[in-house]
Amino acid sequence: MIKKLIINADDFGMCEGNSLGILLAHEEGLLSSTTVMMNMPYALWALDKAKAYPNLGIGVHLTLTAGKPLLPGKKSYTDEEGNFLRPSAYEDEFPDGEPGEVYEEWKAQIEAFIAHTGHLPTHLDSHHYVHMEHRQLEVIKRLAKEYNLPIRQTRYVDENYFPARCEFYKDGVSFETFKEICSTEGYDTVELVCHPALVDERLMNVSSYNMNRIKELELLKSDEFKQFIKDHDIQIITYADIKNN
Repeated sequence: MIKKLIINADDFGMCEGNSLGILLAHEEGLLSSTTVMMNMPYALWALDKAKAYPNLGIGVHLTLTAGKPLLPGKKSYTDEEGNFLRPSAYEDEFPDGEPGEVYEEWKAQIEAFIAHTGHLPTHLDSHHYVHMEHRQLEVIKRLAKEYNLPIRQTRYVDENYFPARCEFYKDGVSFETFKEICSTEGYDTVELVCHPALVDERLMNVSSYNMNRIKELELLKSDEFKQFIKDHDIQIITYADIKNN
């Protein structure tokens, strides 16, 4: 059984509904952390709402496949209208932007977070996990070193960064999956990636993964989950707790 668990919600700031759902999962449930999409229209609104929750860890959910970039004019990952290319637009359905352009855009997203909050994010990860593949992997490692921040690893790539990730997604959204994650062998600390939300019209329009987010929210708030954590003496932490230790 693991000793510590980070429960991180992706997509903070995507819309009002999912952002409020994330805050509710923290206020009334087990959620300890989230990552914000700084190019989304509700990012700054969500960060302002989060000021009421000082114990919520907030990282940056670096974006390369949804919405518009913060820096216009980059060609290696945008379409004719200046939107990020969707994964399906790439030959292998996985983005592979020019590293210099990706670095500048992702740095702009991190700096936008710092400018609005006045502090560093707790960690870095990415929408659709694009930071772990192709040339983006070297970009994220460069930024992590530059800002002295941990990154999510979907597989082990560097001993300097956090080594374990388990996802709560689609058919895997269940108490049984949660117990399996907490029983991960070989690690004292694991991150559970989730997407709780209150579903609104914008979420239905921009994400194909929508209704299951309500189920995730209810489970994270459930007495069953809370009792399991208590019975097994698992500490719920954030990435900041790891960095500070």
